[in-house]
Amino acid sequence: MKLNLAALAALMMAALPLGAQVVTENAKPAEDILSTKASPVKTGPLTLPVITWGGDVAAILADMEGFDSAEGVDYTLKHEDDALKQAQSVLNGESPFFRGTMAQVLAVQPAFAKAGVPLVVLNQITWSNGGDTVVVRGDLKPADLKGKKIALQLFGPHMDYVGTVLSSAGLSPRDVSFVWMKELTLPKYDTKGKAVDPVSAFGADASIAAIAAISPDAAALTSGGKVGTGSEGSVKDARISLSTKTASKVIADVWAVRKDWLDANRDKAQKIVHVLMRGQEALADMSTQKGAKYQQLLSKSAELLFGTSTMTADVEGMISEAEFVSHAGNVQFFKAIGTLRNFNVLSEEIQTTLNGMGLMRGKTALAHAEWDYAALAAGLKNTDTSALASAKFDSAKLASAIEAESTSWDSGTLFVVEINFDPNQASFDAARYAGDYDKALKLASTFGGAVVAVEGHSDPTGIEKAKAAGENPLLVQQKELAAKNLSLNRANAVRSSYLEYCKAKGLIVDESQFLATGKGVSSPKFPQPKTRDEWSANRRVVFRVLNVEAEAADFTPSK
Repeated sequence: MKLNLAALAALMMAALPLGAQVVTENAKPAEDILSTKASPVKTGPLTLPVITWGGDVAAILADMEGFDSAEGVDYTLKHEDDALKQAQSVLNGESPFFRGTMAQVLAVQPAFAKAGVPLVVLNQITWSNGGDTVVVRGDLKPADLKGKKIALQLFGPHMDYVGTVLSSAGLSPRDVSFVWMKELTLPKYDTKGKAVDPVSAFGADASIAAIAAISPDAAALTSGGKVGTGSEGSVKDARISLSTKTASKVIADVWAVRKDWLDANRDKAQKIVHVLMRGQEALADMSTQKGAKYQQLLSKSAELLFGTSTMTADVEGMISEAEFVSHAGNVQFFKAIGTLRNFNVLSEEIQTTLNGMGLMRGKTALAHAEWDYAALAAGLKNTDTSALASAKFDSAKLASAIEAESTSWDSGTLFVVEINFDPNQASFDAARYAGDYDKALKLASTFGGAVVAVEGHSDPTGIEKAKAAGENPLLVQQKELAAKNLSLNRANAVRSSYLEYCKAKGLIVDESQFLATGKGVSSPKFPQPKTRDEWSANRRVVFRVLNVEAEAADFTPSK
């Protein structure tokens, strides 16, 4: 029988009743847990760690195809998901390489710095694009999590994800209570009825309002990604609040290496990075053909990552949830070309989160390898950073969906940025609205998989007065249509001004992410304004960041 992670999760959770003991971990910095003494890196064959993630399949392919041997840098792959175990192994000199998310690298870096062997980031592998989720009870939005309990794995891959969701909603880690768990997902060992992971804890403790979970677990909790019924391992009323399909520029997976080894083996390290990039490009080609060799790769990956060659469907699912960045994405990430979601920004952002969570004290220095990317491009195809701005959404379908919607998408709204305008204003100077545009830009770039509706709204006072005066209904209807058209014109003007502002900053923007729509007088903030301020507040253009999970049927990706 072919195993399936979601089915396995449901089966195991069904045996853990509400009220089962939840075993939590104490949050403290990794430098208080790890040894701060380093041993020399052992000589001989290299070991390259991999974790259970679709991005690592490219490394498995590179090994399977012998790319490493062809470039004279033979290595052995070793599977290890536990970030602290992996870090201790690197400190002990068993391997110079550390594999994790940017947050995991930064979390362990203080211990490496104290040991005199700081880590250096070699390359970015992927962005998580659907594989990680926040699951909530009921209709909780990010801003509603204030004062609530959130469960996630200690030193797992979701620390920065949860931190970014909170900060985007105007919250900090100190505004919530974290329930730290030992495991990321349901462990293979017998827990003797105790909950040691966020998924089990969510079912056992009704006071936990939200968890961070990988997508198969989220599917099990929510009855297949809908609303949990409470049966077959689901949790009643559980919903996926958002996934990295929406928050697509948050979790960056990387390889890092000890600086002492890198300094002595820089040529070898560059060859390894080149091998890994070749693996990504080969995987992209192979996954479109789905031939016999691809099936062999899935089987080999399942054996290494899951311990059984039968879980090929789960491996393929993980691949689909990873956005491989290849050479061009590495240039963009490390050289900050055309993006706000770059190495320096994430380093600062993540350290703020880790300090707020009590997992770091102060700041730490983290460098990257600063490769000569022109030399590294030899023999690779995906080297053009301008090609990274491909359209993600079908604009015609989006326009049709939003036009058919009579409300303002409140059910799917994650965040909003509002700007106000003067009576009869038709143009929007970027200099005047730079602060508002920067807020919208930060949200839109972080939640790169979200749709941003640029909504124009008009004040209803004049029309309400016409109705009250008994004016001809046909004339009132014409005024409402004129207000809607005017609001659409303003929305288009703001959208154009915003996009020009982004381009002036040198940013690569997916214009299909932004759709202008005119709401006219249908959704006033103050239906019957009583003051001049309320009257002015109704004249607004709203950047509405919409959750693609909430509106998946309408927000069809571009083919």
